[in-house]
Amino acid sequence: MTSYHLPHTDHYGSKLEDLMQEMVLISEISNLSKKIRSFQRAGIKRSNPNPARLQQWNMSLASASEESTVAQDFDLHATTKLQLTHMLGEWEEPDIPPSARKNDTPWNDAQGSVNDVLQFRQAVSLLDTPCPFSLAFGKCSTREECVESAQTVYERLMLQTPDEDLLPFETMSFVALDENHSIDDAKMKRLIRLFRPDRTGKLSKLDFVKSVDSVYKKFRMLRASIYNSSQIDEAFERLINTVYYFLVWMLILSILDLNPWPFIASLTRVLVSFAFCFGSAASKYFEGLLLIFVRRPYDIGDKIAISPVDDVSNPDGSSAWFVEGVSLFTTTARYATTNEVATFSNGSLANSRIINAARSPKAQVYVYFKFGLDVPHEKVLLFRDSLESFVKARPREWIAMSAFRTKSVEADLGYVEYSVVLVHREKWQSLPAILDSKADIQSFAVEVSRRLGIRYVAPPMGVMLDNCGRRS
Repeated sequence: MTSYHLPHTDHYGSKLEDLMQEMVLISEISNLSKKIRSFQRAGIKRSNPNPARLQQWNMSLASASEESTVAQDFDLHATTKLQLTHMLGEWEEPDIPPSARKNDTPWNDAQGSVNDVLQFRQAVSLLDTPCPFSLAFGKCSTREECVESAQTVYERLMLQTPDEDLLPFETMSFVALDENHSIDDAKMKRLIRLFRPDRTGKLSKLDFVKSVDSVYKKFRMLRASIYNSSQIDEAFERLINTVYYFLVWMLILSILDLNPWPFIASLTRVLVSFAFCFGSAASKYFEGLLLIFVRRPYDIGDKIAISPVDDVSNPDGSSAWFVEGVSLFTTTARYATTNEVATFSNGSLANSRIINAARSPKAQVYVYFKFGLDVPHEKVLLFRDSLESFVKARPREWIAMSAFRTKSVEADLGYVEYSVVLVHREKWQSLPAILDSKADIQSFAVEVSRRLGIRYVAPPMGVMLDNCGRRS
């Protein structure tokens, strides 16, 4: 049977399309930074495009929740590469063997045309180049090179406004101009979602590098997933080839008047006994195949939580495993808490509930606070407004505070418990970032409650002294 290795456009096509749009934006910004440097060396000053229109965009950032953006108060004008890497946090590169650079993606002509397949292959091949973000951006073979190149691009962009401490968003908006030198709204929205400047339209070096780093992580994980998918399809192809060649061999023997069926019938008794021995294992194996090829509940690098289907989920996030490898028979994962590596049979996972944190965007975070029964309602409202202002001031972390409600009233203990529901920008995949943001808002809430004088102090518990000091 002829073997083809072309892409799974049905599963990875949409992901690759979104990724390529972001990479094209970074490429255009890199080319813009080179032009700004050339103009600066020639003594030419470029004016910002359509200031009035950009001002409307900046004002919209303060009110639109989905496009509103961000900023953290870091002045990293002189930050070194080492410091930036530390602030970005640790991240382990996925294991992509050199053979993955070859034509290793599976053929699927039932789901896409040949043109789609060829475009997919060409796009995937760009991910294997030393400069996937274009030559203007620089080398990006490793994360360290990506961080260094991103800093270089940021510094070139700052040449447009040397008197500014942070990069104005207007400088990058050059790439959103269309042929008529007016702003392309769709492209501007993509630019805002990718880089998320603050409400004044500024972007720090750390935020710029974080945005580029997020795209780098996406395409590295996508490349690893495509490679692993190709390995699974090759193994499945070998299995199908075995059955195919067996049937062809039987057909050839029949054509040659060498009837093989009496011999096979004589083995029926042995085959039946083997069926009793391996029937359950074969059933599990088939369930595992359905899990991998039909359900496809995870990809390489995804954080998953495995539990029985009727278990209650943890509102603070489930204990998770990082998927490191998938084959026809097993799934290899690393426990996020202890870095222990385990191997699961795919059949054992088929009847389990699998929560995929990478496919769970806009994490909802619950925070609880207790106030005494004697706290005036006006102070509670002031506390709520303070929390809401804190959330709005950090749109790079939070989308909104979606609820503030009474959870329980404990008259005997003298307190009312309130629950606050917050919507984070990150997926549950980025649990450390979510926990850091949650810790910040809890610390802020404690300080606000202390200043308002509404911090709840539990009453002293009674101590039973009846049996103290008695001897038997």
